[in-house]
Amino acid sequence: MGKSGQFIKRWKSLSYDGKVIFLKSAVCLLLIKTGLTLLPFLQFRRLFHRITETSTVKEVSPQQIELTVWAVDTAANLLPFELLCLPRALAAKYLLRKVPSLTLEIGIEVNPAKHFEAHAWVENNGTVIMGKWPESVSYHRLWAWK
Repeated sequence: MGKSGQFIKRWKSLSYDGKVIFLKSAVCLLLIKTGLTLLPFLQFRRLFHRITETSTVKEVSPQQIELTVWAVDTAANLLPFELLCLPRALAAKYLLRKVPSLTLEIGIEVNPAKHFEAHAWVENNGTVIMGKWPESVSYHRLWAWK
């Protein structure tokens, strides 16, 4: 079964709320890709900070977090343009913005034999939930976007 077949099977098994989370993920990724493409990064960062800033804290179940991560990754893989780690991490951060323990991390690979390589990932209480990498790779954290 190919990617689209797996997606259709999973889509059919999703609850109404799960389908809404998937659709929100797709729209969020489109808007983030557009913002990153059209705006200087500093301006995008300020705008993103403003729209993700919230005084409301919400308990979100591990299943809801897992579903959101799946939805963002799956939507990113199905959309007809490249969405690498940063837009995916930003979308997850936005959709889960009321979870106080969530941070978006940006780092660089620690490997002198390679060219500069950056990576973005999302952590929940110090555990990577989006943007995981193989154990053979090591990233040095440069910035945490809380």
